[in-house]
Amino acid sequence: MTAAVPRTTATAPRLSRNRDFQLLWIGQALSDFGSSMTYIVLPLVLLAAGNSTTVAATVGTVSLAVGLVARLPAGYLSDRYDQRPLMLGSDLVRLVAVGSVAVCVLLRPVPITLALVTVVVSVAALEVFRPAQSKVIRRIVPTEQLGAALSLNQARAYGADIAAPAAAGLLLALEPSVPLAVDALTFGVSALCVAVAVRTTRHGRGPDGAPGGGDAEAAGAQPVAERFLTGFTAGWRYLAGDRFMRWCVLYGAGLNLAFSALTFALILGVGSRPHGAVAVGTAMSAAAVAGLAGSLLTPYVQRHVSLKVTLVAGPATGAVLLAAAWTSGSIIAFVAGFCALCLLIPVISATFGTIMAVAVPEEIYGRVITASGLVAQIVQPCGPLVAGLLLARLSLPTTAAAFAMAFALLAAVPVALPKPPQTSTPASVRSPS
Repeated sequence: MTAAVPRTTATAPRLSRNRDFQLLWIGQALSDFGSSMTYIVLPLVLLAAGNSTTVAATVGTVSLAVGLVARLPAGYLSDRYDQRPLMLGSDLVRLVAVGSVAVCVLLRPVPITLALVTVVVSVAALEVFRPAQSKVIRRIVPTEQLGAALSLNQARAYGADIAAPAAAGLLLALEPSVPLAVDALTFGVSALCVAVAVRTTRHGRGPDGAPGGGDAEAAGAQPVAERFLTGFTAGWRYLAGDRFMRWCVLYGAGLNLAFSALTFALILGVGSRPHGAVAVGTAMSAAAVAGLAGSLLTPYVQRHVSLKVTLVAGPATGAVLLAAAWTSGSIIAFVAGFCALCLLIPVISATFGTIMAVAVPEEIYGRVITASGLVAQIVQPCGPLVAGLLLARLSLPTTAAAFAMAFALLAAVPVALPKPPQTSTPASVRSPS
């Protein structure tokens, strides 16, 4: 496996003083916050305009579908073209799209066509932004700090999910167009941060000003001619040819499916009981806080816990607590199992991300991370259906037993974890024991 060129921390600033990373983090923290509000507000605005719940729910389905379809082309674009204009264009397109809806809400009811077009454009632009940003982060952050950088990016998303619902409710009460206008404004701020931060790295310069961290083409090398289909499928071929990466992606797919199903089992099974809505709301808030805590703990876990133990601990802890929910019939144990997984899954995700950021060659990094993300999430939408089928036939405690067995099986899988090549494991991640 060809590893990325290591970056030295000898002259590179720490993340807290890395101006480029801080600018990108702040810009995306704001846009994540705004997007989380829009995700909540837009269906409510459509309902207020007289549309049915089915029509309003279509927005969420379209969002998921467009995200999956746009992911692979986005990875290809990030590898073939300069990331700076891709990121700027993505932010500006979303500013115009969401801003147009905000203006429409202020003047008259929002047509469903405009809402769907906005969702399609915004999600596609987000998918283009993500791999481009990942390549920039890999360039401006030294190898030894990548784990901490990825964990902070995860924490950013969890923080937005915690703060956005309350803010959306308050702003929606003032005027329905306000949260949408705020979201549009955040894209403008993000674009400004990108324009200032990424200009120092667009020529393949690292944070210390030395060449060697950027794209081969950006650093002055001539790009190798390749056919479109060959280039487009490079990420898939890399995953298929690397046993460790292939194993990680399949493990992630199983974990995502089981966790998605567990989430909806909690919503449907607990929510259908007396005072269930309060219990579900409390559980989801606790889960978001747990996810934030897990993201912040990731660098510590990577330094002190082996990769294999980390991969076993997540599903094993969930299995034990869900087994307790089965034997006791306790909703508290069920929620505790859910929250424990919310704490540990971000650690697993960031650890995989750190290894990939170091191991995958720079020239195909965007395509590899989008291909791996698609495989890991392709079965995730089946989770709600699995939960519904289980609860239609089983009681909630028995459903907890089914999930306990599923997570126990996932905990046993890392026993066969292939050892990654030495060059693919950053210093911050301990190798499997």
